[in-house]
Amino acid sequence: MKIQIDGTNRLNKGAELMLFAILDQIENKHPDATVLFNDRHSGMDFTKVPTPLAFHKPLRLRFGHYPWGLLSRLHLPYRYFTEFYPMNSVDLILDASGFRLGDQWNHSDRYLDDMAGYYKALKSRGSKLYFLPQAFGPFETDSGRRSAEILNSYADLIIAREAVSRNHLLKAGVSPGKIMQYPDFTLTAKGSFPDSFAMTRGAVCIIPNRKMFSHTRLDFETYLDFLSAFISRIEKSGKQVYLLNHEGDRELKLCRRIQKAFHNRIPLIQGLNAREIKGMIREAYLVISSRYHGVASALSQGVPCLATSWSHKYQLLFQDFSLEDQVIDPERDPQSQLFKLDLLLEPNHNHSIRVHLQKKTAELARHIELMWQTIWNAFEN
Repeated sequence: MKIQIDGTNRLNKGAELMLFAILDQIENKHPDATVLFNDRHSGMDFTKVPTPLAFHKPLRLRFGHYPWGLLSRLHLPYRYFTEFYPMNSVDLILDASGFRLGDQWNHSDRYLDDMAGYYKALKSRGSKLYFLPQAFGPFETDSGRRSAEILNSYADLIIAREAVSRNHLLKAGVSPGKIMQYPDFTLTAKGSFPDSFAMTRGAVCIIPNRKMFSHTRLDFETYLDFLSAFISRIEKSGKQVYLLNHEGDRELKLCRRIQKAFHNRIPLIQGLNAREIKGMIREAYLVISSRYHGVASALSQGVPCLATSWSHKYQLLFQDFSLEDQVIDPERDPQSQLFKLDLLLEPNHNHSIRVHLQKKTAELARHIELMWQTIWNAFEN
């Protein structure tokens, strides 16, 4: 059996956590499967992925970025070196890229042509195509509408992560029979705390995100001032605080800028894989995250969390945990919102939130288990 994983990578730690979560499920259900890692990002050592599975990245993709770029500029055929080249004899595609299919990305016609041709070729060769839980849509632009049409034409199963995404799909004309709704499947992925950072246990973890000013009306200085107000309040409470780089080199500049604002006294943790990041978050006293998967990793491990948001997916994730009021708004005066931080710093309230989160996580885990049962049953029948 050959299973291919699309839409994950090892650069973005949320995408890497999705990769690990999918591998966990394949190991449990089909340990003899051959797994193809369809990611054209070069420079990442895929051989260090911790799995006993027969796990391969096609040779053409290991350095695919460079020939792809050259051939593209020369207007020569280039798809062989991209993630849109269909492999033979693939039984199942597990695709976690649904978030890229929507208005905010504004894909070019060429990109959408490549994607449509890829899915069409896979379906003609008998592959099943399942889209795992993501925040889909909206699909109001020309690019968004065509993305939805491609999904409807070729996907066997599309799993929305919440009701808003499900409604976006339905409004765009995707067949209701193809759509299901289940929670974020990374909630049950296991973390691994790196012992070398034992001194951070019980500290407050801050996870920045450059998308807070690249994908919103917010400017960098306003975002920095907002985070600084919360960090200052944490320090005043006597709690240790540290920064966690959830994205790698692309987020490093932002983290360094925050450190500079506090005269470099705030530690920065970076260079960890997605399991280690989730393990770090598990040991925090509380988390303030602008990264979606930082929020997901906190809530799913019973760690109180506040979040800034640049997408509806944050609010709806908190809704899954019945904590809708935990999103803070950097466009408002931080002083008017610090009471939320004060509550989570208070030991008794912190403990009560942890108990609540553990109960909600158990409920959501049952839904995720049912989702995987549904996927494997549909694949095998």
